[in-house]
Amino acid sequence: MNIVSFSGGKDSTAMLLMMLEKGIQIDRVIFADTTLEFPEMYTWINKIEELIQIPIERIKPKKTWDEHFYGKFTRGKYEGRMRGFPFVIQKCWWNREAKYLLLDKAQGRGNTVFIGIAKDEEKRTKAKQYDKPHLDYRFPLCEWDMTEADCFKFLEEKGLFHPLRHMKRTGCWLCQKQSKSSLLILMREYPDLWTKLKKYEADSPHGFKPNFSLEQFENENL
Repeated sequence: MNIVSFSGGKDSTAMLLMMLEKGIQIDRVIFADTTLEFPEMYTWINKIEELIQIPIERIKPKKTWDEHFYGKFTRGKYEGRMRGFPFVIQKCWWNREAKYLLLDKAQGRGNTVFIGIAKDEEKRTKAKQYDKPHLDYRFPLCEWDMTEADCFKFLEEKGLFHPLRHMKRTGCWLCQKQSKSSLLILMREYPDLWTKLKKYEADSPHGFKPNFSLEQFENENL
């Protein structure tokens, strides 16, 4: 079975459309909804689903972000303490709970999974998450030598302009690993989400970023 792991970003969208153009069989298209996507992402996914006329399966975590965030560590040196934000220097627990574990279960065993990683990020194909004997991972954009710029061009030639093309990251809006430029867009263009983020920072036992607070960032960029 051929499964497309669809993030909704420009790269996976370009891969999906080009696979259809090339006549590559697609049995399932799966989108792992972290529930923290930008509002425009959901509109985009609906648009692509209508365009390709293939159902896009949306999978979601059983527990919400808030349940994890305000929940407590159950083991380790922080046992009993509220989780708050994931530690920046470690792998994100929400990425694990809301994405990788769900995708691994949904993708099953013995299937071929297509991942939209562009040629200029080919080093990401060597990540441990793609080293699973029970799945055959394929990276068509790398095989076709398609860079991120090529993906943008491919989509725009079709009149498809990704609503989040001005963002470096199109995943969770509260991702701690986003750049200052992305944070600035969040602050200026998504005031409701920014207010929410500041509330989470105030509640978390450790900050959103290790080297500055959101209040400092806000004061410096007003």
